[in-house]
Amino acid sequence: MKYIAFIVFTALSIISCKKEATQVVNPVSKISQDSLVRSIHGKWKFAVSVNNPSISKNLSNWEDWRNYVNELTIAPNPSLGNMAHKATKLVEKVAVLKNSIPEKYNKQETKARLALLETNVQNLDMLLGLEPINIKEVQKLLANIQKNTNSIINQFDEFEVKAKIPKEIGESELFQPIDTIKRATLNAIPKE
Repeated sequence: MKYIAFIVFTALSIISCKKEATQVVNPVSKISQDSLVRSIHGKWKFAVSVNNPSISKNLSNWEDWRNYVNELTIAPNPSLGNMAHKATKLVEKVAVLKNSIPEKYNKQETKARLALLETNVQNLDMLLGLEPINIKEVQKLLANIQKNTNSIINQFDEFEVKAKIPKEIGESELFQPIDTIKRATLNAIPKE
């Protein structure tokens, strides 16, 4: 009976020590979590600038792009929940972009850049939901999102430059499909 009481007492003391140890760890992780959130919030600065007036006009008519830029440039409050909510909203805004590209810019180059942007925003949303937060990866993704947004605008600028290049004589005929039967001569066909 003494042995059973000793074993029960030892087990209870070990369990109570583990509970006290976990309670002590939580405030320390809370402090480090706050410093991580402040560090991420300091890097959450996006600027979207369009220098070409023609592109600016086209983008001002593209409502989904305006919604994305508004969501991107307004920084969330410095808390993990607000940042995660902001990343989720960005995922929604970017997903809509690929379905409503203006006709002038609706090309493979634009779609590829939008797909890359969507992947980076989804990764940011995923990383902000994990614990512990990998701050280096989050900061890298924030930089990539800025870079992807600038890349899309630069691609639009390239489209504008290419549209201004005059076509040479006969260039449009080169892009038409060639009908070999119409161009064949009668003497080239063997007679039986």
